[in-house]
Amino acid sequence: MKILTSMKTHFNIVGSCNGLLCLSDDLWGYRDHYYIWNPSIKKSVKLPEPIFIFRTHGPFDHTLGFGFDSVTNDYEVVRIVHTGFSTDKVPPDVEVFKLSTGVWQDITPVSPSCLFVPKTPGFYMNGACHWVASKRKGGESQNMIVLFDVHGETFWEMMVPDSLVRKFSGFFCEGFVLFVSNGSLCLADSSSGNDKTIDIWMIKEYGDPESWVKQFSISSRDISFNVGVVDEIFSLFNGGRQRQVAHFLVKPIASRENGKILWRADNGLLVSYDPVAEKIKNLGIHNANCLTYRNALYVNTYKMSLILLGKLTDNSAGDTCEDLSSLCKKEAKGGRKFHKGNTKRGLRVVSPLHISRLMYMSRMKAKRLRMIK
Repeated sequence: MKILTSMKTHFNIVGSCNGLLCLSDDLWGYRDHYYIWNPSIKKSVKLPEPIFIFRTHGPFDHTLGFGFDSVTNDYEVVRIVHTGFSTDKVPPDVEVFKLSTGVWQDITPVSPSCLFVPKTPGFYMNGACHWVASKRKGGESQNMIVLFDVHGETFWEMMVPDSLVRKFSGFFCEGFVLFVSNGSLCLADSSSGNDKTIDIWMIKEYGDPESWVKQFSISSRDISFNVGVVDEIFSLFNGGRQRQVAHFLVKPIASRENGKILWRADNGLLVSYDPVAEKIKNLGIHNANCLTYRNALYVNTYKMSLILLGKLTDNSAGDTCEDLSSLCKKEAKGGRKFHKGNTKRGLRVVSPLHISRLMYMSRMKAKRLRMIK
């Protein structure tokens, strides 16, 4: 897979569907390089330049979503852009990229009058991408959940639990994080105060705001843990022991079948929290120790697939070849499935640095094969 970015190091993972990963290198500045990548078969598509970019629209903030349209058997990337020097334009501009057409389409007329958290990708479930957003009413803002129906290309609003509906003077209500646990939409709320308490909510009936139920709360005494740090001076005077530094849970990433929840800690570590035993386990996996890239830690169940196989190759020019369009059409008409019959599933933890290493290895392998030929 060719990497034509200026950084050539880190990618943010927008999301994953059916064995495909959507990647972006927009964590810094106004880079607008996006890829849809199948790591199983080492095939990728580089998306063309979006419509709303710095060169034509000036400063902006944006967020992304990646989802699958099961009706048309197509994959879509939705890009929500707040343009302007204050980057708080409401409603934002919205564009959608479809894998079958290979072009960005402006769908701003259906844009909701909400402000989205910048560079915080929405997650895909039940045919829709989900984000935490805020809506301005008079001189105040109110937090909510916004959904984008991938097939219908429409936005919907979902209310958070009544006790979490707060009005504030700014645009953002910080401290809300969405994730999935046992197939249900969950919300982590740490916006109640400075006592470092995190409340975990789950919606029992998807789409019914009356069915939000608080699952448990994590108090300040539960969410800190120590990590050994190499400190030669400390070790010299303490029998070679490592200096212990306290860290805290910041963001839920995913849940496991045993009920434990995977969290990103403030130092970029991935840890597992057991709500029954109220214990934290350091999994020994960490992201780049940079504030921007810490937020990019991504965990999901990966399913191997053959999507993008055929004659499709890495499209570094950004144009979509005809094989891509015909691939989707054939699968939709003839019912052919490009997934392996006995797919392998497993929990994968991926960071931008890990993604870059995988792409580098793939690129080196391709060069060796060309040399052999």
